[in-house]
Amino acid sequence: MTTPRNGRDRLGKHVRSSLTGVAVVTPVDAYLAEQRSLTVVDAFARRHDEGRLEGRGRRYRDLVPLSAPGPGEQYAFEVDLDACSGCKACVTACHNLNGLDPTETWRTVGVLVASEEPVAPQHVTTACHHCLDPGCLKGCPAAAYEKDPLTGIVAHLDDQCIGCRYCELTCPYEVPVYSPARGIVRKCDLCRGRLAQGEAPACAQACPTGAIRVTLVDTTGITGEGVLVPGAPSSATTRPTTVYRTSRTLPDTPVERWPPRPAKPHPPLTVMLVLTQLAIGASLIGTAGGRVHTGNRALTALLVLLVGTIALGASVLHLGRPRHAWRAVLGLRTSWLSREILALGAFSVATAAHALALASDLRVADALGTAASATGAAAITCSAMIYAVTGRRWWRLRTTLARFSGTAVVCGAATVLAVTGREGLGALVAIATAIHVGSELLVLLHWHAGGDPELQRTARLLLGELRPLLGWRVGLAAVGALAALAARTGTMLFAAPAWLALVAGEMISRWLFFVAVAPARMPGAAP
Repeated sequence: MTTPRNGRDRLGKHVRSSLTGVAVVTPVDAYLAEQRSLTVVDAFARRHDEGRLEGRGRRYRDLVPLSAPGPGEQYAFEVDLDACSGCKACVTACHNLNGLDPTETWRTVGVLVASEEPVAPQHVTTACHHCLDPGCLKGCPAAAYEKDPLTGIVAHLDDQCIGCRYCELTCPYEVPVYSPARGIVRKCDLCRGRLAQGEAPACAQACPTGAIRVTLVDTTGITGEGVLVPGAPSSATTRPTTVYRTSRTLPDTPVERWPPRPAKPHPPLTVMLVLTQLAIGASLIGTAGGRVHTGNRALTALLVLLVGTIALGASVLHLGRPRHAWRAVLGLRTSWLSREILALGAFSVATAAHALALASDLRVADALGTAASATGAAAITCSAMIYAVTGRRWWRLRTTLARFSGTAVVCGAATVLAVTGREGLGALVAIATAIHVGSELLVLLHWHAGGDPELQRTARLLLGELRPLLGWRVGLAAVGALAALAARTGTMLFAAPAWLALVAGEMISRWLFFVAVAPARMPGAAP
C-alpha cells in the first residue's frame, strides 16, 4: 500500500519535528485543541474517564439540575446568548425526537439586528417559556392545558384539544403550533419524560456549544417586568420563566419585524363574526322600533335566527376536530371564547323564543325580544374580549368593541331595512356607515403618522400591501350608504343592493382585522 504524497509530507514534517525537538503546531492541531476545550462531548468524556458522573445510572447531569424543584421553584430554560451560534441543531433535535410534522416547529432560532447603532447581529433560540401565568392555559376553551404544580411545566393535552387555535393568539410568544394532519395544536413540554429520567431535553443535548440548559428558577422573583430579549412581547402578560444571559449589548430589532408582513387569515371566524354581529344588530334594532313602527317583526326574528345559526355553523368549520366542539365550554372559568359560545347560545334560544312569541302573538314577545338583545350585546362584548386579552394593540378593547358594535348597527339596520322597508332606517344606515368607516380611517392615518410602534406597523400594512383590500372595503361602504339613502326615499329596489354592499364591506373589514395585526414577536417567530 502506498502513502499519498501529502500524507508523506505530513508524516515527514512530524518526524522532523520530533527529531529536532521543535514543536510544530499545525492549524488542525489548533482546531482540535480548541474543540477539546469547548465541546460538551469532551467534558462528558473527561468526567467518564475520571469516574465523576453523578446520579443513579451515572448520567451526565450538567445540562439539567441535580435536584427536583422545591417550594417556590420550577424548571426553566436557560440560554447563554454568547454561546449561541445559530446552527439550529436544537431545532433539528427537537423536531426529530418529538416526531413533528414537516410544518411543525417547537423551537425556533431568530436574529436580532441593530436599527441604528453598529452592533453585531445576535442569534436567539427560543421555545415555550413555561410561564407562571400561561396565556394558552387561560384562553383554551377546552381545558386542554395543564401546568404541573411540582415542575412548573406547561403541557398540552392532545386528546382534549378541539383545534380552535385560540391558544395561538392568547400566547404572546405564539408557541403553540397547529398540526393540520392531526387537527390539534401541540407545543414543547420541556421533554418532561426525559427530565423525569434525569436526561436533558433534546435541544439542550444537541447544542454543540452548550448554549441551552435546564435550570431551577425562583418563581417569587419573576415579576414580569421588561422583556425577555429586545423586541419581544412584554413579560407582564404571562410572566415567562426562560432566562437569557449575555455579557454583550444586544441589538434591538428582530430581523423578521421589518417590513411588516400580513398575519394568518381566519375565513370561518371572519364569516362568524360578521354574521353574528349582523343578527344581534337586527335583533336590537327590530326590538327597539317594534313598538312604534309596523312591519313583519316575526319574519325579522326568523331571519335573525337563521343568520345566527349559519354563523355558529361557520365557526365550527374553524375547528380541527369539529365533532368535539361540545368541549368548547369546559374553559368557562377562564376563557372568553367559552363565554362567547355560551352568550351566543343564549342569544339563539332567546331569538327562537322571540320569533315563536311573535308568530303566536303572545304578550311576552317584547320581553323575549329584550332578552335576545341583551344576550346579543353580551355576546359582542365577549367577542371583543376574546381578542383584547391577547395583548395585541390592534385588538385592544375600546377599538375592537367599537368596530364590532359598528358592524352590528350598520349590518343590522341594513337587514331590517331590506326585510321591512321601515321608514327612516335608510338615513340611519348611511349615517352609521359614515361614522363607522370614517372614524376607522382617521384613527388609521393617526397611527401611520407615528406613535405606538405596533400600531404603526399595522397602519403601514393597511396603507401598503393591504391597501387594495382597504380600498374595496371603503368603496363598498360608500356604495351601500348611498343605496340605503335611495331606499329611504321609498325606492326599496335599492335596499337589497345596500345590504349586499355593506355586508361584503364588513367581511373585508373583518378579514383585515386578522391579517393586519402586527404585534411584538420573539426573534424567529413567523406572522
